[in-house]
Amino acid sequence: MDRTQYLDALATEKQELADHDLYSVITSSPDVRRAIALFMERHVVCVLDFMSILKSLQRDLTCTRVPWVPARVGPLTRLINEIVLGEESDEVAPGRHLSHYEWYLEAMTEVGADTAPARALESALRAGVAPREALERSGLPREAIAFSAHTFALLEAPLATRAAVFFHAREDTIPRIFLPLVERLEASGRPCPTLIAYLRRHIELDGDEHGPAAERLLGELFAGDVAAERCALDAALGALRARARLWTSVAQALAPRAAEVATNAR
Repeated sequence: MDRTQYLDALATEKQELADHDLYSVITSSPDVRRAIALFMERHVVCVLDFMSILKSLQRDLTCTRVPWVPARVGPLTRLINEIVLGEESDEVAPGRHLSHYEWYLEAMTEVGADTAPARALESALRAGVAPREALERSGLPREAIAFSAHTFALLEAPLATRAAVFFHAREDTIPRIFLPLVERLEASGRPCPTLIAYLRRHIELDGDEHGPAAERLLGELFAGDVAAERCALDAALGALRARARLWTSVAQALAPRAAEVATNAR
């Protein structure tokens, strides 16, 4: 595919994710609270492995070693550091700072979702276990493991490739997929205020600040290299399709549960 074809394919994948039936499946479930929990138990890996993509960009665009020397990419260094600041230490309440992953775990606890597999993954990664092995040990659902394995496999890809995945499959996509979910959750009247606050923060932050910054970063990195851009856009397309597979798997996991609850109610 040429550049235009890739961009068209990316736009199609993003729109299909925004229109996915997962959001209505969650909020139309006979047990919405449990449906939210089941979704979060699978989606949490997206929140955790997002930080690895982001920190891999920071590693390459700043100096994180000692002794320090200038990174020599001043504007890009500032862009990535500003994104890291918000994602790794956001002010979630006056005077209270958390990473978005830690904030998400709190939202999971609020709705009764099981955080043990995510915490097991976190502990294994902290102990230096290789990502694939850590995922397999975690007890996470298979569809979550498949998604995160795809993400971790990208971490040693060229910088421009990771930046394309970061922009197209994360920062430019997240507001599109969170908005229909938060609108339906609010309309349902279900008590999940921490999750709704988390979703709204990302719609605001990624749409207004982080998304445009990531797009500018990507433009600087391509700098007319057609071959690198084609490779990067192909990886971004693969990452969007991995998200679509996860979304579809969650919707399919919820559908039998909804049918079972309806049958028991009769």
